[in-house]
Amino acid sequence: MGDRPLHGGCHCGRNRYVIQFPPTSPPQVLFDSRASHRSALASPLSAYLRVPLAYVRSTTRPFFPDETNAMIHRVYTSPHETHSMRHFCGFCGTPLSYWSEEPRSEANFIQLTLGSLEPEDLADLEELGCLPGSGGGSEEVSDQEEEGEGKKAGKGQETVGAVPWFDTLMEGSRLGTIRKTKGHGANKSGTVKYEWEITEWVEGDDDDQGEERAMEAARSGKRKLADRENAMEDVRQ
Repeated sequence: MGDRPLHGGCHCGRNRYVIQFPPTSPPQVLFDSRASHRSALASPLSAYLRVPLAYVRSTTRPFFPDETNAMIHRVYTSPHETHSMRHFCGFCGTPLSYWSEEPRSEANFIQLTLGSLEPEDLADLEELGCLPGSGGGSEEVSDQEEEGEGKKAGKGQETVGAVPWFDTLMEGSRLGTIRKTKGHGANKSGTVKYEWEITEWVEGDDDDQGEERAMEAARSGKRKLADRENAMEDVRQ
């Protein structure tokens, strides 16, 4: 499984890329905590797949005749980071990659946004050896934290997202108290099908306290509604 390519692209489908790597040298999953990455991705968690440039092939796909490659695949260089370039889709805005020549050794690599990978490939990163300690690749880090992704959630499986190995990173944190359960079914004749999803936040309180808070919130909401109605009545008078 280690020699199969990884695929990714933007949300609208105009930008596509393929990563073809030897099984002995898989890409490297990195988390970067620098503020410039957080703001560029509009996310508190900046996750990338660090790949040698020689491993990546990218293409653009215009949807209309007047769409050029420069319009589809856009490049931005911040005046505060003149040594780097960020690539994104000019139509849907998906951040695609980050390239930097500082330090000079990084110029031969590109960091692809982890979220732009295809879901099935994102789920297989651990098995492909792209995560630290997963049996393949280097674990060297440059002021960045490495992490990874996992497998699709199965029927009725508790998960924070669609990558269970990522959920294990969240265990013990407040994010680890979020649980999501999905399922589906049908009636005996098969004429009616249904799907369900439950998202639960568990903060360590017992059920009685949870019910108490819910009832108090309901009473508070009714009081506020009554106060607004009284205020409106006073204005009309």
